[in-house]
Amino acid sequence: MEGIVLDGMGEREYLWLEKGLRKMGFFSRLSLKHLAGVLPYMALVQFDKGAVVCSEGEPGDGFYLIYEGGVEVTKKGWDKPVAALKSGEFFGEMSLLFRQPRTATVRTTRASRLFALHAGDFNRMLKKNPTVARTLRGVAVARRKELAQS
Repeated sequence: MEGIVLDGMGEREYLWLEKGLRKMGFFSRLSLKHLAGVLPYMALVQFDKGAVVCSEGEPGDGFYLIYEGGVEVTKKGWDKPVAALKSGEFFGEMSLLFRQPRTATVRTTRASRLFALHAGDFNRMLKKNPTVARTLRGVAVARRKELAQS
């Protein structure tokens, strides 16, 4: 990861993050109380244009939610990008939950700030919040089945 972790979050970023996580697939089923337990583990990371956030084949070490900017998702052997993601969209949840190698490379298309939840912090958060762990694992298993059928 070529980003710079920014010191602390202001109220604006914190509120945006809380709202953004409530809309996301695997966090959307958490109660507000449990969601509040996730927020302290999220870091705000700044990336320059063209920075590699994660590379295909590397260990899945984190999940990202785009706060400002955008990214392009590419795969080896594909002629065109797999996806272009913008503010409010996310990536890396499956690698984080299942500890799988990254299935694509993600690079910023402009200067960007992303919220990151790294694997070590994610695991610490799950140990402190068994209800959250059960909920997220259930959502992840369902998501994995859904992806296998597509």
